[in-house]
Amino acid sequence: MYLPRLLNILEVVARAGKPLSVKEISESTNFPKPSCYKLVQDLIKDDLLIKGKGNKFILGERLKQLVKLDHQDLDISSIAEPLLKKSAHRFGVTFFLSRLRKKGVEIIYVETPQNSQVSFLHPGFGFRPLHACSCAKVIAAFSSESFQLSIIRSRLKSYTRNTRTNSNLLQTEFKHIRAKGYAECVQEIEVGMCSVAAPVFVQDLGVFLSLGATGPLRLFANDFRETIGAYLIELSKEFGDLIYNRNAWANGTIALAS
Repeated sequence: MYLPRLLNILEVVARAGKPLSVKEISESTNFPKPSCYKLVQDLIKDDLLIKGKGNKFILGERLKQLVKLDHQDLDISSIAEPLLKKSAHRFGVTFFLSRLRKKGVEIIYVETPQNSQVSFLHPGFGFRPLHACSCAKVIAAFSSESFQLSIIRSRLKSYTRNTRTNSNLLQTEFKHIRAKGYAECVQEIEVGMCSVAAPVFVQDLGVFLSLGATGPLRLFANDFRETIGAYLIELSKEFGDLIYNRNAWANGTIALAS
């Protein structure tokens, strides 16, 4: 009976659409108030609920993270494909989709331009460091302060002379990224290679995805990066709305995280 009661409370809080007090949870679940209080405290201990203003409770970050982990790469890639395809055709450069995985960011889908008259770069798949790639830095910049501090305080590997390994400079860059709305990587991973990326905001779930574009330094000059950055901000908004509105989260878990 213990687990079903916990799940009942989580469902009540998720469906409420606003913070709830123990009294309100008790009335909705028909659990005695003392029992309800104890169950709420157990959920708080595991970060499945958190206390807000006025001794009211909302869903915790751990539960939201579980929802993120449940979303399959294939599902979000299929939603991103037409957006990235039209973008690659429009600009003649490579566009890509990345997602947060534990302590790194992984590129999971790439769309290259077709019939391009100029050379283009393929970023490859796999992990990118959180301090030295636009797709990773932009997710870090829009994450919690504690997550950013864990990056800044870690051992920051240098890939080129442009890689930021100074914690103060990296912290400042995170602030600049939030102000601009997108991140840049200018030869930080590989000499001659640049990229730009914007965060994807999914309603109630925060930022764990990013959309980016990459190409050679000679093409990705300052003005072009600025143009791509502004474009990616709008594209990422469209992508985030599509994920939410198409109910892409399997088994109705999006409702649980709202």
